[in-house]
Amino acid sequence: MRKILCIVLCVLLAVGVLVAGLGFVITPKSAKAPNDPVEGVKPFSASSELSCNYYRIPALWTTQSGTVLAAIDARYGGTHDSPNNIDAAVSRSFDAGQSWESPRLVAGFRDWANDGMLLKSNGSYTVADSASVIDPALLEDTTTGRIFLLMDAFPANAGAPASEVGTGYTQIDGQPALLLRKAGETEFSYTLREDGAIYDEAGAKTEYTVNARGEILENGQPLFLAQRRQKYWFNVPYVVETGEQVPMHIFYDGALFSALGTSYLYLLYSDDDGKTWSEPVELNAQVKPENVGFFGVSPGRGVQLTTGAHKGRLLFTAYALDAETGEQQFAALFSDDGGKTWQSGEFVTLTDEIRSMSETQLVECPDGSLLAFSRTTSGYMSVSRSTNGGESWSAPTLDDALPLSAGSGCQVSALRINRKLDGKDVVLLSAPAGEGRKNGFLYVGVLEADEAGTYGVDWKYKKELTDADTYFAYSCLTELPDGNIGLLYEQTNIAQSVDTVVFCSYTFSELCETPLD
Repeated sequence: MRKILCIVLCVLLAVGVLVAGLGFVITPKSAKAPNDPVEGVKPFSASSELSCNYYRIPALWTTQSGTVLAAIDARYGGTHDSPNNIDAAVSRSFDAGQSWESPRLVAGFRDWANDGMLLKSNGSYTVADSASVIDPALLEDTTTGRIFLLMDAFPANAGAPASEVGTGYTQIDGQPALLLRKAGETEFSYTLREDGAIYDEAGAKTEYTVNARGEILENGQPLFLAQRRQKYWFNVPYVVETGEQVPMHIFYDGALFSALGTSYLYLLYSDDDGKTWSEPVELNAQVKPENVGFFGVSPGRGVQLTTGAHKGRLLFTAYALDAETGEQQFAALFSDDGGKTWQSGEFVTLTDEIRSMSETQLVECPDGSLLAFSRTTSGYMSVSRSTNGGESWSAPTLDDALPLSAGSGCQVSALRINRKLDGKDVVLLSAPAGEGRKNGFLYVGVLEADEAGTYGVDWKYKKELTDADTYFAYSCLTELPDGNIGLLYEQTNIAQSVDTVVFCSYTFSELCETPLD
């Protein structure tokens, strides 16, 4: 009997070791959601046609036509970051956020099936072998009406801490060429060039090409991979094939040619108010520094300058992570030709007091200068300034009027609205002030210039959005067509929480009821 028991234990151990190498951790198939869904309007819900239980990282924008556009991560593999099975979803509202159309996916990958399974809250439950997109930011060019959606993209097994140093490109005859590694080889000796063909290390064109979606073709015929699905035997996860063959992408595990395992930047656009979207354009060759591993989007919103020397400039922010030190610094990404080409500015300089400035949101001042509000690990938000359209930044300072959850901090949302208070332009900011991303506040301030003409914010009011015991994590603000303020936020910080991304709206007078102490 003892011998039989030992054999059974050895078999179970072997199965555990086997599945551990498949990119999974142990998760009960019938796990119960770790939360009760919160009340409120939900543009993205587990009950939608997307069959996704987990959503994170909201972005929000009101278009010139009055449509309220929301974007978010559809995290099929659980709420954790990349590497994971994550796609990008959008939804629209035509009545100032009271109701929303059915959400739809606009970017993502098909290497793993998008199954709506429930996972336990404890542990890091991800599909690590999946390619992913993550962290959306929205921006509209008011001249053309084109809406941009920027996000990170990762090959299988890559994420923020696990991003190899480099852009993933080399230069050939002055033009960027994507580096590729052929299956079974160790070096990235192949290149994808402007004509869409893959060239070998001798510079000879091969029979392989890559289309605009990143899919590999041989002699003009698409190559395929078997799509995979996560299943369970009791509490032990294992992998099966779905029976569907999906186009082979250079980001997929098992592809004939694969890209460098680092962070990439995907830019999509819509010319019909967010109804349909372009294929993604990859921006690393234009904006990512060669000596950086992770270089990712600050989720939320971008800005377009309306005055000054750089009027019309489009800006997002991105940040770099030093995986060894944990230090993070942001830089602006900007375009002066309507989003056709992009450049990156200088990184903000860290100080002894501020060793991390990651996810950052921008506000334009009346003179065209910029204020940057950044997530830090110092217990307060930081503020830095640019007088050259985001090309460089002043030394940052902490704003003691803007407490931020201690520890790793949290993303913030900042917005200048089309309203005056005491004759001055109004800025709004939302973020959690309490421990563990609880106790969310929305702050109201006015833009004021000092004697030297340098703008800052005088914070006047605050509104408590969630109490000290209620979560308030990532958020995004927008000014609604009716003049109210819209807010899309995560009312949780617990892994694998279901239906906790909520849309709310407030009148301006509601936000100005409590003066800032």
